[in-house]
Amino acid sequence: MSLARNDRLTSYALEHPALLYRSLDEFLAYTVPFVRQGVADGEPVFGALGPTELDALRSEVKSNGAVHLEDTNEWHPVPATRLRAFHRFVTDALQRGAEHVRLIGEPLWLNGPPGSALEWARYESVLNDVLAPFPVTLVCTYDRSRLRPEVVADAGRTHPAVWTNGATGPSADFEDPSSLLARWTPQLTPVPSDAASMPPPFDPAATRAFVRDRAALAGVAESRSMDLALAASEILANAHDHGAGPTALRTWADGGYLICQIDDAGAGLADPFAGYRPPGTEQRTGRGLWLARQVVDLMQIAPGPRGTSVRFQVPIGTAHP
Repeated sequence: MSLARNDRLTSYALEHPALLYRSLDEFLAYTVPFVRQGVADGEPVFGALGPTELDALRSEVKSNGAVHLEDTNEWHPVPATRLRAFHRFVTDALQRGAEHVRLIGEPLWLNGPPGSALEWARYESVLNDVLAPFPVTLVCTYDRSRLRPEVVADAGRTHPAVWTNGATGPSADFEDPSSLLARWTPQLTPVPSDAASMPPPFDPAATRAFVRDRAALAGVAESRSMDLALAASEILANAHDHGAGPTALRTWADGGYLICQIDDAGAGLADPFAGYRPPGTEQRTGRGLWLARQVVDLMQIAPGPRGTSVRFQVPIGTAHP
């Protein structure tokens, strides 16, 4: 990278506004000029949008190869993998010579297993940290006509700026991501009394075999059972290396998912971003947790009075999304 280009890149800062709209006209009033300006400036533009918004924006924007738009229900529909995909899109674009990248994203608030809405909200906050080093404008869209009021309200806590009623301004409710993540911890439902339990000691190979066996009995696709076993192995290693050691491993089926939980007697994670930052950024821990997040549909880490519980799950009867 030349010195001149490096100087231009450092003049940019991450912009992460929330677009709050009630109609398709409002949505297009913001996104069409946003995309067209990117095309005019020679900037790569990527969007993951709901089907209605996707069709409407495609009908208004001529991409000429610079604009890539995907259905949000199909493009990395899990918070952790979407975070990785956005990060990869940005870093790849910058390596190809882009000086600024434009992104549009619609989280899947209404899909996924129980607990996924909180994880999407945490993801929205984490984006402020993961994309902070890069010259990016990421617009996150919120359809106020169909989302719960509390989801819309949380947009102001996870985004430094908000567009609403035709104007963009700073969010008075924005919270520092590290503080917000520490406060937004999952509240896990009790483990069923009939959950299958693996007796100690928790040897990695035995753990993977136990999880794969339970997944096969539940009807989980083989590829997903391997994902679940890999996640269990990484979480177990993290409990050994950074916690007070695992105390329990249990599995059960619920709501079309096979769920695993590993309990640890430790106090929990010191770094609220552990498992979120893609490897390669400046971090000393969290690589195993990052990998575990990538291969399951939902991972929740909940500190409690007796230690920390990590709950993770994959769907029964389907292949990897």
